[in-house]
Amino acid sequence: MAADSVRTLQDFPQAVDPRVETIQRIATRIWFERPDLQTAYATLLNPEYWIWLAWHGLEEYAELKAVWFASPPAWLLERCAGVGASERDFVRSGAVDWRRQLAALQRGGVRLEGSSILELGCGAGRVLRYFSRYSAGTMFTGADSDSEAVDWCRRELGFAEFVALPSRAPSPLRAASFDAVLVPTWLEHLEPTAAVAWVEECARLLRPGGVLVACYLGACAVQRWLSADAPSTNPTPHELRRELARLRDEGALHFPAPPPESAWPENAAWVRTADLAALGSCFLTREYVERAWTRRFSVIELLEAPDGWQDYAILRRR
Repeated sequence: MAADSVRTLQDFPQAVDPRVETIQRIATRIWFERPDLQTAYATLLNPEYWIWLAWHGLEEYAELKAVWFASPPAWLLERCAGVGASERDFVRSGAVDWRRQLAALQRGGVRLEGSSILELGCGAGRVLRYFSRYSAGTMFTGADSDSEAVDWCRRELGFAEFVALPSRAPSPLRAASFDAVLVPTWLEHLEPTAAVAWVEECARLLRPGGVLVACYLGACAVQRWLSADAPSTNPTPHELRRELARLRDEGALHFPAPPPESAWPENAAWVRTADLAALGSCFLTREYVERAWTRRFSVIELLEAPDGWQDYAILRRR
């Protein structure tokens, strides 16, 4: 193995969260014990190695699972990941979404070291937890309108700050205080004018030149819905097909969610005060995003379903 491909724990700056440091130490030892992983990933800093840890390492190494970031309690997991989602779904889907968010930041030219990064709609930290390996040199903030999810993150994810948001923009966060804002799922649930308001809020929160990575449901998601291959039944394929002409004409189509049913009393109580407009499904055309989301942004790239699901808008604050 070439000398410059060898990486040790010293390559990780001092972690701000002891759990992060423990995970890094175990991950380092596993990598050095496994020639197959060294061949596959070249260095333990390779993000794909950390995907492997989430997908396979947790099942193969009990000591890693014992120190890994906690999954939320079942009632909060249901609220943040959907009815029927398992702890394994939560862990694996977070890793996969993190991979794409990280790649989008790189495409936008964002250097993590020395940056301040916000995730809007962080839920129970499903995606943000995977950024913890960069937390020694990067300031991370998670924000969500679910105050119980925020409180849980504050207790369990010590590498980041967490802020409770109102359900509608604006936020209490300080203007021009972030180099990048990530929105992995939140905007795809909001009705279009509310989503635009949050995009405008992202512009306020970003420093000039900062990057917004925002996901939305585009043409690929529409086709998967029509084929009954979507993770939601709101809308039904028939309901969506009936409104396709309006989507083509207006560029945006929102289906409010019915009040979710849950066996968990915590979620039944939450539904009584939740903004159900934030639980719907919103489909957007590329042309709509280029028109409605760019008043204060220039387009770096619009990626159409790189993982066969969401579209990614990578925008730069003017």
